Amino acid sequence: MSAELTSQDQQMALEMLRVRYWQHIVNEDLKKKKFTVPIHCAIGHEALAVAVSRMMEPEDQLVLTHRNMAYNLARAGGLAQIYAEYQLSPSGPGKGRLGSMNLVCDSKGVAYSSSVLGNNIAVACGMALAKQVKSRPGLVIVFSGDGAMEEGSFYEGLVFSRTQRLGLLILVENNNMSMSSTISERRCGINMDKLCGSVGIPFHTFRGNDLFEYAPTLKQIRRSILEQQTPVCVEAHLGSINQHAGPTPGWPTDPKNISLERGLIVEQSDRDPLFVLKQRLGEPSFENLSSQVLSEPWGG
Repeated sequence: MSAELTSQDQQMALEMLRVRYWQHIVNEDLKKKKFTVPIHCAIGHEALAVAVSRMMEPEDQLVLTHRNMAYNLARAGGLAQIYAEYQLSPSGPGKGRLGSMNLVCDSKGVAYSSSVLGNNIAVACGMALAKQVKSRPGLVIVFSGDGAMEEGSFYEGLVFSRTQRLGLLILVENNNMSMSSTISERRCGINMDKLCGSVGIPFHTFRGNDLFEYAPTLKQIRRSILEQQTPVCVEAHLGSINQHAGPTPGWPTDPKNISLERGLIVEQSDRDPLFVLKQRLGEPSFENLSSQVLSEPWGG
């Protein structure tokens, strides 16, 4: 299916294509062992990353996990600064002291990233409470995952944020993977709708990796959080198409084999947001925008 692009839609599509392109560049340099810190790519997270970035207002704060690359890139609007931090350069947003898993960029609203599984929920609750007590505008957006939500702090965060009626958006990235184990391999299923409903938190599910559905929906959710003074939880089903950490492929016989030479799309399925984008825009428009992005210098 093809669609006529408005200028705003075209810009949004370009943002997502750039985030994928920049991750490809990092992955290619991971293969060449150009970094000394552990780096977690987020290939497959681009639709959610760009939608969240587009939803945010200047007063909002973003709280991320160790797999924060796509979100930091979307907020930064470029690769050069993020790449510098990965190389521990003083020109990076963390002056070369944060590396990858704890990377923040206050000037772009990225207030905290955690390498500790599940601890960022409690931090985000504290930040949202501080906004409330000090009568500061905006909301806090915090990411969790299908692994991190197994930690006790996730449930405690749900209860605390609802009790205090915090301006908090909880986004659970469900990629059905915690390091090397799927959900069925490590635990029973959790009905997020019922879990959130048990404490009175509105719940939404995202499926399909469609940027043009996620972006307007998140803006509506942001308005409802601030107007109704209640936290909201969103579970986004997505795929982390790359390996857990480091380069993909990670070893000579790795079945996952990502290469920029084969183009920006990694997987011909709706697990890949760029494949979804191509289906929506049609091949001519998609290839035209992709060629534009691939020709852009990134500063490396």
